[in-house]
This record gives sequence, C-alpha cells and structure tokens, in this order.
Amino acid sequence: MSLFEFLMVLVSIIVGLGVAEILTGVARQIRCRSSSAAYWVHSCGVTMIFFALLQNWWELWGLRDIDEWVFAGLVLMLLTPAGLYLIAHLIFPDPIEGADIKTYYYGDMRPVWWLAVLVATASTLFKPVVFGAELFNMDNAASVLLIGAFITLATSKNATAHSFLVPGVLLLLLWDVLWWNPTVTLG
Repeated sequence: MSLFEFLMVLVSIIVGLGVAEILTGVARQIRCRSSSAAYWVHSCGVTMIFFALLQNWWELWGLRDIDEWVFAGLVLMLLTPAGLYLIAHLIFPDPIEGADIKTYYYGDMRPVWWLAVLVATASTLFKPVVFGAELFNMDNAASVLLIGAFITLATSKNATAHSFLVPGVLLLLLWDVLWWNPTVTLG
C-alpha cells in the first residue's frame, strides 16, 4: 500500500458517508413525497453537495506523488470532506415526513451555507498552506466566487438571489471539475 492509498482510505470513507447521506435523504424525500413537497432550489443544493463530494475525492488524485505528509496536512486535507459530510447530513430536515422543504431551506438550513463558506475556504487554502502552492491561480478563482456566493446565501433570505446563486454555484462547480480536472491518469 502506498502512502497516498493509506491517506485516501480515510478520505474515501468520509466522502462515501457523505454520498450515502445525500442518497438516503433523496430516498427519504421520495418515500415521503405525498406529505413533503420538494423545493427546486433545495434540490439544486443537494445536487451541488453531491457533486462537491465527488469533486473533492476526484481532485485529490493530484496529490498521489507527494512523498511525505505531516499530520497537520492530513487534518487540513480532511476539513473539506468532513465539512461536506456535515452539510450532506444537515441539508435535509429531520424528519422529512410532513416537512415544508421550502421553509426549512430558508430557515433551519441557513447555517449550512456558513459551513459551506468554511469548507470552500479550507479547500482553497489547503494546497497553499500544506504544499506551498500559489494561492492566486486560475483553479482558485472559482473558489473566490464560491465563497462570495455562499456568504450571500448564508446572509440572504431573498428567494430570487437563491434561485440564481444555487444553480449558478452548481454550474460553477461542474465547470471547475470539467475544465481543470476532467481526467485522472496514472502518469
């Protein structure tokens, strides 16, 4: 087992748990569809967190050639998947049955966006802090936009703003992974 494989086991477990939370929440929402109507902005947010979990796991492949890690680097690396897991757990109301998803979205779910600010910040700072990579590069440009969008989502209950920002963030996230890291290779 390589060092990278050793470290990725823990990341993969956390990402897997986050994906399981999302899939379980969607399944519960489908099961309770007669008493709990979906809200499209919330559904976009759920989809965004699903892809953010996959993106985090996918992009960590780029660290496979690092020969030495320190414990603080591991902790910083785990902040993003751990935060995404927490968001995946909190993004659905509990219980879903009879829940007003739209009311939950604009009320109890608001702290999720503050957590998203912390996750996006940790993700942006990870490589510069741990490996001395450049902070200001094109790959991190999307992160600055994400942080600004998440702050707006956390502080605003304006439905129009959420209707534009949440799908916009989802598209930005997809663009980021498809533009900057569309493939993984052994080389």
